[in-house]
Amino acid sequence: MTLLKDGHGQPMGLQERLHYLDIVRGFAMLGIIIVNYFLIVDSVKGFEISSDDPVHNLVSWFVEGKFITLFSFLFGVGFMIFMDRAAQRVTHPNRLFIRRLMILLGFGLLHITFVWVGDILSYYAIAGLLLLVFYNRSAQTLLRWIIAFIVVQCLAPVLGLILKAFSSSAPTDLNFADFSLNSHSSGLSYIQSIGARWADMSFMASSSFFTVYSMFIMFLLGMYFVKMKWFKNMEQKKQTWKRIFLISFIAYLITLSSTLLGTLIPFDNTLMMELSSVLGQISGLTGSMFYMSTLAMLFLYAPFLRRGLMIFGQVGRMSLTCYLLHSIIGTILFLGYGFGLAEKVQPIHVLFISFAVYALLVAFSTFWLNRYKNGPMEWIWRRLTYGGMKTSPAASRPHVIPSIHK
Repeated sequence: MTLLKDGHGQPMGLQERLHYLDIVRGFAMLGIIIVNYFLIVDSVKGFEISSDDPVHNLVSWFVEGKFITLFSFLFGVGFMIFMDRAAQRVTHPNRLFIRRLMILLGFGLLHITFVWVGDILSYYAIAGLLLLVFYNRSAQTLLRWIIAFIVVQCLAPVLGLILKAFSSSAPTDLNFADFSLNSHSSGLSYIQSIGARWADMSFMASSSFFTVYSMFIMFLLGMYFVKMKWFKNMEQKKQTWKRIFLISFIAYLITLSSTLLGTLIPFDNTLMMELSSVLGQISGLTGSMFYMSTLAMLFLYAPFLRRGLMIFGQVGRMSLTCYLLHSIIGTILFLGYGFGLAEKVQPIHVLFISFAVYALLVAFSTFWLNRYKNGPMEWIWRRLTYGGMKTSPAASRPHVIPSIHK
């Protein structure tokens, strides 16, 4: 049993919330919606994607892999904030965090069963357990681990080429492009899709190692940023954030250029193809850092934009609720047991639908948070984690202009 210090172990209050992180989280949700909706539609069409489709290429270059990576970074940040606070208030913070992750895993399994196979919550819950090993490590130690993991990620394709050169057996790599999501078949009823989702999940889980690997690197990077205290008193760290922005911008240009060249001028050389693939994977990291630091630049150097940026912050404060809602809305709109739009829409329509759904989530989040402190799923998650927490109306709370000093 987790004992509470000072009589309680309550979660972070609204006044203590880091508004900037809410904005980044809400912005990441927009990218996740776009990528997931394209994934649903493309899977229904059998992944028959034209390489010269401009909308698909734009999504691939500037959105795909960047926002789920950014979300993973924020998970690492959230882990540190949660653990630092829990360590001050409960006797066994590790147990409280494990309990929190097990509840998240339950949400993920329900999400897979009843909504959509493209769930990330279950991956976060399982991979998140490993973060406890790194919690008490210094920032320098974390940085060494991050660099080591990135080096291994870069060397993996080269090692794969060497192994293939010395192996006479046929390759056994799973090819996602040759796989069709049975749960997205147009002839399935909703009840039939439940069983099909778990059949699909068995394949996706078996081919998700590198996805989880990249995700975990971002977990550690988020922890590193918190340990370096770069989110505290951001006004006093403008020069630090400027350097982060410049470094991530240059790194993103390098990795993006490789991706663009690989798409526009396909490589014939196997080694060049693998190098382009590695840089493409790293572009998720560089792109997410570029987007995050760009938001930091706007937040720090254009304070008149802060109120507008809090549009993203509303969704960010209700990220779990909005994540589940976007899946429910998307599957109903696109799959056969709903409106079946996947077979009728063009890529540009998918993009417009993604923005429309996001606008709906902004409106819903704003409406809800004007009345309550937490989103509905956030309230349930916190209540189950902490053993009880009241959701009180926010109407009596004075309006607070977002501040980076909080």
